[in-house]
Amino acid sequence: MVNRWAAPIAASRAGAAHLRAGRPCQDAVLCRELRDTDGQPVMLMAVADGHGGRRYRRSEVGSRLACETALAVVADALAAAPPGDGEGGWSHWLAHDLPEAVQRRWMEAVQEHWQSDPGEGGFEPLLYGSTLGLVVMTPRWWGHTGLGDWDLVRVEPDGHARLLEQENEPTALGEATCSLCQPQAASLFARRAALHPLAPEERDFALVLCTDGIRKSCATDADFLTLAAWLAGGGAEAAGDLPEALDRISREGSGDDVTVAIGRAGALGEGPVSLPVPAAVTGPSAVGPAPAQAVQASHPRPLSRRRPAIGRAVAIGLALAAAGAGWLALVWPRTQATPQVAPISPGLRAARAEVERLCNQPATLPLQLRRRRELFVALRQGRQDPGQLKAAAATDPLAALIAADLPTDQRPNAPSPAPQPAAAQPRRALQGLGACPALLEALSRQWALTPALPPP
Repeated sequence: MVNRWAAPIAASRAGAAHLRAGRPCQDAVLCRELRDTDGQPVMLMAVADGHGGRRYRRSEVGSRLACETALAVVADALAAAPPGDGEGGWSHWLAHDLPEAVQRRWMEAVQEHWQSDPGEGGFEPLLYGSTLGLVVMTPRWWGHTGLGDWDLVRVEPDGHARLLEQENEPTALGEATCSLCQPQAASLFARRAALHPLAPEERDFALVLCTDGIRKSCATDADFLTLAAWLAGGGAEAAGDLPEALDRISREGSGDDVTVAIGRAGALGEGPVSLPVPAAVTGPSAVGPAPAQAVQASHPRPLSRRRPAIGRAVAIGLALAAAGAGWLALVWPRTQATPQVAPISPGLRAARAEVERLCNQPATLPLQLRRRRELFVALRQGRQDPGQLKAAAATDPLAALIAADLPTDQRPNAPSPAPQPAAAQPRRALQGLGACPALLEALSRQWALTPALPPP
């Protein structure tokens, strides 16, 4: 059987904010080639994100041990007889057997570390809290599992990128992310576990596994997917090296630790291919919103060999304004006018579906809006044009909803009205889409936390 997978590449870098504060990198990454009982190569990618902060002050150790433990558990499973019957057995293993083994061994490893280097107070797994994202790639199938705030993107040879996995867990810890230090951690893996058969006729593709620092550096999901496609296509390798690209993403983006692992199947494993380069946008010292780019996600530009310009608020800044989607820029002002094109607009359908999805999962609203902190800040400070986001509602409906919800008194250069609480701001645009009180309240909390423009 021919193995289609190339050896994964990966890098993990301390965030710019962590470097300024003198804190270590709390992310970890591990990629390895293993062998199954038939001698066939199996590729593994693991990323982990230590929670940081005083409560989790040894989380940089916890994240490293999470990756090492995952590697050991996968290696043991491959060395033994395949669990169960074919792919069904491996699917059960990803969702249940592997998580139980990983958490048990991780708990043993962090206890052993504490015993070798005890600190103040008693031992608590909380001190080592970490997420874990894992991808296993075999000649017959590939699968993923894990818990916490990590993302997995699939990229096709034409540059089309699709978000396969993200955290959407209402029982999360702290900043709404699940952790290996939770007693029920093993039971949380199943929600993130899936096995995908690898058909011989299947097109080549790449997988981008990353911690949340990458996505938090992008204002919209469309930006994040384009950045993932650029990384998968060898953009960072062609432009210099991957660690340097990650340093810039953090420095001009979220400031958080940034970690990525990239696995490539088929032609994508043979080197850089024609995938889109992130478009230049305004940086932190620029004035005004990013210029619109008439680019379609399904028709990317060929890869050039220049370095990406990754702005603080928008990592790649594509407008993605599809024909017929511009209705939002006209019908979402805060008026009571009834949109005439709404019933047939793809953007309107996407926006309504997004409102329904969010309101059906109220416990996840804080997490989903927290991921868009950069977008709230960019809109508040006038570095992102809300009209562009509304026009791209079919591509990124959540960003369009946030842009439409920008309170009048928080728009840059707007007249200063009489003060009123955030919850009392007009919500006619979202209410017309059926927004529930939980969604409106969660948005109001985010706007209340959004910093104002710095003084001139």
